Amino acid sequence: MQSLTRFRVLLAGVLAVGLVAGISYGAVSTSTRSTANLLALHGRAPRSLELALSLRTGSALQATGTVSINTQTSALSARLEIPIATAATTIDVRAVKDRLYLTSPNLTDAAGPVWYVEHLTIPALAGLAHYLVRPNPAILSLLAGATSSHQGGSTIYELHRANVPLGRLGLAKGVTLPGVLDVRLSLGRQGEVTELSFSVNSKSQRTSLDLRVLSYNQPALVQAPSASRGLRPAAPLLKELFTSGALGSVVVPASLLHSSISTKVS
Repeated sequence: MQSLTRFRVLLAGVLAVGLVAGISYGAVSTSTRSTANLLALHGRAPRSLELALSLRTGSALQATGTVSINTQTSALSARLEIPIATAATTIDVRAVKDRLYLTSPNLTDAAGPVWYVEHLTIPALAGLAHYLVRPNPAILSLLAGATSSHQGGSTIYELHRANVPLGRLGLAKGVTLPGVLDVRLSLGRQGEVTELSFSVNSKSQRTSLDLRVLSYNQPALVQAPSASRGLRPAAPLLKELFTSGALGSVVVPASLLHSSISTKVS
């Protein structure tokens, strides 16, 4: 249960900070028309989005990957490169309905991937996707008091806040660390989200997360693996992921940690 909770907190870093709080992320170049077309929403909530993410902790290890989200079916798929010990391990993730599926090229047999499964309930995303179109940073708690500037066709919001309660994954419930929060949000020409990065720092821990919106409204069909592929309990795999490498020392704002833990996990 604890390992699954940790995974859900990481998932919240990708989803809850962005979709539940009303922000999605991505560093984007609008220098070419083709890229701009992939990101233009024209005032409509997206049916899907693809993100590139980078997560770095004080251990100097970095987890990277891409995430495809179908906001209409509240499903997602991801391919992540996660350092375990000193070697990067590829993890394929799918979240469909109330289940989380994981596999890796290392977890295959002659018939193909062997999938691991855990029950997981994430918020419905269809009603939240409208926040991606023209988010109002003034009413988002994560960006309360942010300053704004303009760079080309983008509007940039930046926040530096000290004495923020931070929670480290694996600490007992209610234990927090004082630290510093830095957030940078960029909106495109039509007001849609195009970039967000944030970092949190305490005396002993550091976590930075950057997500780049690669595209909106591209095909994002996410299906559950076949039950014939031996869907095994994922708890041991999750425990291994969160006791070593870049994911073993993740620090997040305590408010996000606590709201994430309230998400139903069966």
